[in-house]
Amino acid sequence: MSELLKKFIEGYDETKIVERTIEDDWQEITRAYQNKLVMQATLEAIELHYDIPCAVVYIGSTKGIIPIQEYGLFNAGTVQTSDDLSDKTKVNRSYKILRSITGQKIAFIIKGMDKKNNLFTASRKEAIEWMKEKTVEALETQTITIGVVRNVNPFRVMLDIGGVTAVLKAEEYRHGWTDDLSEHVQVGDHIKIKVLEFDKENGHAVVSRKALIPDPWEQLDIAERNEYNAEITGIRETGAYFRIKSKAGYVEGFLKHPRHNVLKRGDKALIRILNIDSDKKRIFGLYIRPINVS
Repeated sequence: MSELLKKFIEGYDETKIVERTIEDDWQEITRAYQNKLVMQATLEAIELHYDIPCAVVYIGSTKGIIPIQEYGLFNAGTVQTSDDLSDKTKVNRSYKILRSITGQKIAFIIKGMDKKNNLFTASRKEAIEWMKEKTVEALETQTITIGVVRNVNPFRVMLDIGGVTAVLKAEEYRHGWTDDLSEHVQVGDHIKIKVLEFDKENGHAVVSRKALIPDPWEQLDIAERNEYNAEITGIRETGAYFRIKSKAGYVEGFLKHPRHNVLKRGDKALIRILNIDSDKKRIFGLYIRPINVS
């Protein structure tokens, strides 16, 4: 746009131009390269470059490739160095991890630039190591922070806190019983957590989400001999776990299997409270009848 035309646009502000050019991309990439800045972008694809699997990211319309040996796969049996590329088992395991993270934002440091072909190379491994060093310096027990979910199974969640691996066990997810964490948490979720234990030497933390949630037992308004709408949350050989709503949230209880009904997780039922042990935070109930939800 000519300088003359700019003068005839009322309210014109150079900083508010939405269109982004390749030159804008390269200014950002060059600045990050020169200052060794950690950047973040979505992992968009997995491509072969010179027969090496690479994670693909973009800064604007400029493509970046992260060779698999520079991705920072610290899991056992994955590609760690260029020598590991000849091991098909390690390559396949690494592919599996890359597939699970595709679509998520990842961190990286620019390592090389090919402006002629509008391409740059990067290392996630170096970014993770840099972030981990800074996190280890700052992280302490009792710290409240955010963790990004990297892996989840029914019993625990693996979180990333700036390069530090944190474990969130099922019993620390919420007050009461959690039968299957994978029904509540997905890879990529951001969870507010409190650090319970931190091993600075190994960069490993144990964390809790429950510690930041009000304990429903502190305002319990449930009484014995009363009956409540409950949801079955877990099935065991000796009985079933259930949860009922209280002032400050849900509390968990346990009941024996009814004689003539087969319970399953997710069922709604009318439960009579038989016993409440406030000291041990235990509730025992009696199954009355199913509640049909239309």
